[in-house]
Amino acid sequence: MPLDANKLQGLLFKKQDNSSLARILLEYATLVQKVEAPSGQSWYFKKGLEANKKRILDLTKEFNDIKDMFNDATIDALLGKINENSEGKRHYEKYGMNTIQQMHYSKMNSENEFLRELIRLKSKTKSLRDIDYYLKHPEEFLNILN
Repeated sequence: MPLDANKLQGLLFKKQDNSSLARILLEYATLVQKVEAPSGQSWYFKKGLEANKKRILDLTKEFNDIKDMFNDATIDALLGKINENSEGKRHYEKYGMNTIQQMHYSKMNSENEFLRELIRLKSKTKSLRDIDYYLKHPEEFLNILN
């Protein structure tokens, strides 16, 4: 049964709309579906077909980087990084920030949010699989996102 990206989008974003992995998987599934059937796509999409194929490779690499980090990291290591970031944030909050420090503060906030997402996933699964596996078995991906 072919994967319908619109159905997948509805399922993923009803479950958790701020998941980095869900965003990557959705964009990947949509692009793969469009690249496999380029005749039904717009003229602009056809002209940018090579760029879209490159984007698929970039998304695969991004997912694999997250997967490798997830599979190698322990919950304690993730919590340690969150604590380290929180300590840096407290320092900035206490002493104030210039523009560069505000950017660093924002990066630490984003990183902590992402690390919390990984911790939530660690409580549901020990390891992540390749992105194509989740396209073939979207129910398993939804189970770990619940």
